[in-house]
Amino acid sequence: EQYKDYRKALERKDIDVVTIGSPDHWHTSMVLAALKAGKDVYCEKPLTLTIDEGKRIAKAVKESGRVMQVGTQQ
Repeated sequence: EQYKDYRKALERKDIDVVTIGSPDHWHTSMVLAALKAGKDVYCEKPLTLTIDEGKRIAKAVKESGRVMQVGTQQ
């Protein structure tokens, strides 16, 4: 299925993990939303644009207990 709003995909109970390959400025909000929805997350580099965003994500990962990975696809 295709969605115009990524949050609709996060509502699905049959999805356990998401891959985030959006423009860089969307990474933080999408990662946080996915973790809040109980999904494991793989996000392309760069994960964040600021140190504060990285701290927010680290806190969310710890609180959610979900798996979070960052990498590059080249």
